[in-house]
Amino acid sequence: MSGEDLVKKLREAIINREGAEVVRGMAEEIAQAGIDAVEVIQNDLVPAVKEVGDRFERGEYFLTDMMLAAEALEAATEVLTHNLKEEGKRAFEDRIRTSKKVVIGVVKGDIHDIGKNMVALLLRANGYVVSDLGKDVSAKDFVDEAEKVGAHVIGLSALLTTTLPFQGDVINLLSEKGVRGKYKVIVGGGPTTSEWATSIGADGWAPDASNAVRLVAELLGGSIS
Repeated sequence: MSGEDLVKKLREAIINREGAEVVRGMAEEIAQAGIDAVEVIQNDLVPAVKEVGDRFERGEYFLTDMMLAAEALEAATEVLTHNLKEEGKRAFEDRIRTSKKVVIGVVKGDIHDIGKNMVALLLRANGYVVSDLGKDVSAKDFVDEAEKVGAHVIGLSALLTTTLPFQGDVINLLSEKGVRGKYKVIVGGGPTTSEWATSIGADGWAPDASNAVRLVAELLGGSIS
C-alpha cells in the first residue's frame, strides 16, 4: 500500500469512528513508512476531525461519535509525533508557537466534562492549540496554565449551579494578579447565560460547542467556516 493510501485510510478511519486502537495501528504504519508526520496531522488528521464535527452539527453524528474521533485523534497524534525527525519536530513546535492557544477546563467542584470535551475537540479541529485541564480545576490552576502556555483564551465550564461562582473566581484571580487584560475569558455550561457571563466580567458566553468555537474566533479577530 502506498503512503498516500495509508494516509487516506487513516483519515477515513477517523471519520468512520473506527476507534483509537485501530487508528493507532494505522499511524504506526505511517510512521514506519517515513511519511511526514507534521503534514499528516495538519492536512489529514485535523480536517478529518473537523468533518466529524460538521456531521455532528448537521445531526448526522452523535456525541459518542465525537468522543471516538477525539480519542482517535489523540492516539494517532501521539504515535506520529513520537519519533519526529529534528526538522519535523521544529516545524511542529513552530506551529504550536504561532497558533492561538486556549486553556479550557471544568471549574472547581464540578466533574461534568462532556460539553467541555466537545468544545476542546472542535477547537483543535479548527486549528487552535488546546490545554485541557480536565475537571474540578481550581482558579489557580487555570491562571497558572494560562501564564505557562501563553494562552489567548481561557474557557470555563460548569454544569452545576453550585459551581457557577468558581467561574467568577478565575476572573477575580486574574484581576488580582494584574493579568486580566492578557486573556479573553469565555464561559459555558447548562446553567450559564449571557447575563451571567456579563455579571462576572467574562468576555463572552456560548450555549454549545459549535458556538464556543465561533465565539473564540470572533474574540480573536478571526472566523471559522
